This record gives sequence, C-alpha cells and structure tokens, in this order.
Amino acid sequence: MFRAALFTALFTAALAAQCRPTIRQTTTFNDGVFCATFTYCYEVCNPVPCVLPIRKVCVKFNLGTDLLDAGSIQSPPGWSGAVDPATNEVCWFADLNAGSVHSNECRSFCVTTVCNPRGVEGIQTADFSADRGLSIARGVRTSFALAATHRNFLAGEMQAGIGQVHQLQAASALEPFGQNLVLASPFALPFAWHIQDLGLLRLDPVLILVVGVVPLDANGVGVMRLPIPHDPGLLGGRLQFQSLALSPTTPRLSNLTSLSIH
Repeated sequence: MFRAALFTALFTAALAAQCRPTIRQTTTFNDGVFCATFTYCYEVCNPVPCVLPIRKVCVKFNLGTDLLDAGSIQSPPGWSGAVDPATNEVCWFADLNAGSVHSNECRSFCVTTVCNPRGVEGIQTADFSADRGLSIARGVRTSFALAATHRNFLAGEMQAGIGQVHQLQAASALEPFGQNLVLASPFALPFAWHIQDLGLLRLDPVLILVVGVVPLDANGVGVMRLPIPHDPGLLGGRLQFQSLALSPTTPRLSNLTSLSIH
C-alpha cells in the first residue's frame, strides 16, 4: 500500500511538473438601482498536451472576503466551493471523478459579492493543488479582461451629515501604485455618454469639478477623505462622483456613486 501511495504521489508530481495551469479572471459589475454587485469568474485552463490532476483551486482576496456572498458560488460539475474568512480565500474542491483537466480544456469558477460592495477589487492571486495537497502552482496573479467594466471602481456611503468626513474608495486592480482622478457634479446624465477609449461618462459635462487625485496602494486601492462643512445650507444637497484611472495604457472611467447630505 505504501508503494502504491508513493507511486501515485510521484506520478502526480510528474504530471504537475509538466502541466502549468493558466487562469483568466473576469469581473462583471452588475449595476442596479438599489443593489450593485461584482461577479468574479476564474477560467482555469490546461494549455499543454498533458492531463492536469487538479483537485483544489483557491483564490486569495488580499482585501478580505467579508463582502463575498457565500451562497452565490458557482462551480463546475463535480466541484464545490466555500468562502474561508480566516485565510481570505475562496476555495473550490473536486470530487474523485472531476479533478482532471485534459489538454485544451478549461473549468470556470465564479463568486458574487453582496450588494453595494466596497474593498474587494484589489489584486488577487490563485493557488492550485493536486492530490494530497501537492502544489501545482502558487501565487498565480489573475489576469483581468481588458474589456471588463470593473477596471476602475468607485465606492462610498450614499449619505453623510454636515460636519462629517465622507470617504470615497477608488479601486483599479490593473494599476497598483497608480492614480485615480476623482470628479464631481451636482447632476448625472439620464443616459451615459460613451467616450472612445475611456468608457461611459455618467456626469453631466455642463458642470464637472475636479475633486482631486487618489494615490493607489500595492493592491490598486486608495481612499479620499472629503470633509463636509458644518453648513446647514448644504442640507438636502446631492453630489455625483466618478473617477478616471490615470493610466498611460488603459485609462478608464469608473461607475457612478452618489452622495446625499443630511
């Protein structure tokens, strides 16, 4: 029995040494009137002529998993997934009949956030394991789809009081240590205006103010603090915010976020 187990481990190790999975991550921003969510999908592929004996895929969210909806996990047939808050990971596990990925085959794994998410759009990495926890690849950075609308995301509380500090969180996971330009207007366009190479402008261009620049950290995330004057004249006011990722290669407008002052 020991020899059989040793042979299996060595054979699996040999396969793992030949097979190197690739992972392509796409993020869909599901924008709704009352509820906005992200759906993260990971397409794991075996591009070489071998059989990948994969049994476990874990994606690490460096900014935490608190805002992921554990009930939203989608798995391939024969796989199951779970959120592990202790390690900030979402892991998928294969049963005995589903763990092999043949040449030029792919498997897709998805998870969705809760409503109006904040702080889950940073850089993500993935680990791959085979039988008995044998590591196939570790720390594989997920590659983002260039056409995805998530690449620059702006989040903030929808209400704030006078005299308080309002925080806007900018996330552009393609741009670690980059910068985001935050824009504001009292008005939003009834229909978004598509600008070539930049995405959708949602602020009314008749009156757009530059609020400032947010520097992003290693995870592609930054926070802007906006003190609201203690002025009763501001009560009932409303502002719309949108940001622009200041990228030399892929500049991109973000979603729209609103603030009501009370």
